[in-house]
Amino acid sequence: MVLYQCATVRVVSSDGSGDKKEKKKLSPGMQFLRDAGVALIFVATLLLAMYAYTGLWPPLVVVESSSMMHTEDNTSQIGVIDTGDLVLVKDIDSSGDIVTYLQGVHTDYSTYGDYGDVIIYKINGDDSRTPIIHRAMAYLELNPGGASYTCEALQYLERGPNGKWDTADSGDEWDSLTSTLYIYRVGYKHETVTIRIDRISNSDDRNGFVTKGDHNDDVDLFRLVSGPIPVSWVVGEARGELPWFGLLKLWASGGAVDAPPNSVRDLWIAMALIVVTPIALDVVLTFRIRRRIARKREAAIQQHEEAIRQEQPPADEKNLPGGPPPRTPPGQV
Repeated sequence: MVLYQCATVRVVSSDGSGDKKEKKKLSPGMQFLRDAGVALIFVATLLLAMYAYTGLWPPLVVVESSSMMHTEDNTSQIGVIDTGDLVLVKDIDSSGDIVTYLQGVHTDYSTYGDYGDVIIYKINGDDSRTPIIHRAMAYLELNPGGASYTCEALQYLERGPNGKWDTADSGDEWDSLTSTLYIYRVGYKHETVTIRIDRISNSDDRNGFVTKGDHNDDVDLFRLVSGPIPVSWVVGEARGELPWFGLLKLWASGGAVDAPPNSVRDLWIAMALIVVTPIALDVVLTFRIRRRIARKREAAIQQHEEAIRQEQPPADEKNLPGGPPPRTPPGQV
């Protein structure tokens, strides 16, 4: 930030009171420390506010892949999770905190360009692996006896090829799923999503989410995880997005080689604006202050000249013989 020292005006009274000690000015080094301290306090306050909202630390995650993008030409979009975005992660307490894709279709609830919530989860509950950020498509509840699953959201949606879902076994119902579940016209590709419920092994019989990347053709079930994703594996739900700035972290760690070109361009533009905007504001404010001081100084000079003119005798008195009559001091007769 460019700092300008504005001109100051000191009024000296006749009794010498204007000679009082002026307020001590900070040195450039102290001014820098003060400004840096203010910036650190602002950043710390922002991080604490995000922590208070999310209940997680760190409250932000960096998107490392293109699995949630909504284009085929590696072009990023505002409002969609793209490579290099920073996403705010909010803690959850139960499965009821998450709205799945199927529930979102019924309630018309959407986030990041499609129905339902996006969740961040640990692959097979492994803390040592990088978490995945994908959309929750459905929530499966194991029925007593372990022979079938229930997907409650299906009961509110039309079944059949012209509807939203169907199953490979015509005898399956929303509360007794045993075969393959088909979800029609999903995402920006309008594709059919297949969930092989019949392949869930007895060892993975549990309640949990089935997830999918918006850009991917297949669900994560049997591709990334061995079974439905229980709540204990879920880190949180995605809430909010800061586009592009996660690229800085990925570049520093040697990643993001396939970053969207328009994200890279927009990042540099945003960083330039962050640097230039405070300087421009400082210049504008300093110019306005200097103009205000100049106007006050000009008004003071005009008042001073007017006072001098009032002290001069009238023109006709100057032409009297012997000069103008002596003026009677105030208070004397």
